[in-house]
Amino acid sequence: MSSLIVFPFKSEDTDIFSRNIREALSHPAVSAVLGIGFEHNECYRAMEDQFGSHSRVRFLVQDRLGARRPGKGDGMNTGLRVFLDHPEYERLHFYDANIKTFTREWIARAEEGADEGYQVIRHYFPRASTDAMITWMITKTGFALIAPQTQLTQIEQPLGGELLLTREVAGTLFQDDAVRAQSDWGIDTLYTWTTFHHGFSLYETYRETGKIHKLYGRLTDLKTMLIECFAAIQALRDAPAIARAVRHDIEPPTPAPEDVRRKTAYDVEGTMNLLMEDWTDRQAQLLDQFPDSIRDAMLQCRTKPRFGFMDEAAWYSVYRILLDAFDPADEDWGRLLFKLWVARVLDYTMQTALKGSEYAVSQLHGMVERYRLKALREMEAEYRGRRRTRMSGVG
Repeated sequence: MSSLIVFPFKSEDTDIFSRNIREALSHPAVSAVLGIGFEHNECYRAMEDQFGSHSRVRFLVQDRLGARRPGKGDGMNTGLRVFLDHPEYERLHFYDANIKTFTREWIARAEEGADEGYQVIRHYFPRASTDAMITWMITKTGFALIAPQTQLTQIEQPLGGELLLTREVAGTLFQDDAVRAQSDWGIDTLYTWTTFHHGFSLYETYRETGKIHKLYGRLTDLKTMLIECFAAIQALRDAPAIARAVRHDIEPPTPAPEDVRRKTAYDVEGTMNLLMEDWTDRQAQLLDQFPDSIRDAMLQCRTKPRFGFMDEAAWYSVYRILLDAFDPADEDWGRLLFKLWVARVLDYTMQTALKGSEYAVSQLHGMVERYRLKALREMEAEYRGRRRTRMSGVG
């Protein structure tokens, strides 16, 4: 098989990036490596200087393909375009450029899955119990609420940027208008949704070494990603239902390494103060759309951080309201969504994560499943209500 490896990048540690390129080149299935830069910046020039004469390595600046903020989506979709323009490549791999633990084994495990006939292969790995809070509280929760009848919530890391696509999958994604429009952080959500919608088979391979990346300070580092990932879920709520079953298998995990289990993925104390910052009168007015208990507690955050009220049940009701009311083009809605999410993350951290990694991860899985079952019951009740209304009209 002939594979193309794509590393989307912006400003990376060039030592890590160059090592990852060499690791990729060492695998016999790899015909070429493509680095797709956000812009022609210092990192881009440094990598060109290192590999500019290498016949199997190429760099280019990402195309402007989408309709939203230029970002990761344009980079990955540019990778799709290049791959489809070169029929000599049979498989396409995406990997983040900054993975400290990347080796050729990542490629080997993905290739093995494709050799078994799977059309999409995703890597998943152990994570700290306070990491992946957008994945759990936004994407997995969102899939549970808008598509509870599907297998989407079973994907371990739906926002993971490490995956293999066959040529059929790549072509289907690139031809999809919604996928090409998603030029920002929402691209992983669209790739996940669209591959399931078309029934492509999925295998998830476990990387026990993990994906070591820098940890966050205050959660402001994730504000833009949070808003764009939620907006992507919100835009999908009226998409055609995914009814068919998808062939989906997951390689069993091994126990997480000790350093991962003990890690706190963000600055908890600094994040608490975010609840008091960046308030406007209009955000206070927007809170009138939420239950009184949520509104009153959030308003108190203007003078003192509070978060114990944002438990699992409260977040479900908040998320339901956000799906209808949130406006991604409205700055005040973006600031309020961020603070609501911060309150949920802090409550989870204090009430669940501190009890131990294994317990916390099991609770996260249980939370998503409880959300899915509740949403499914609500969907069935709504269907029965509409059916009774139609029947009474006929009578």
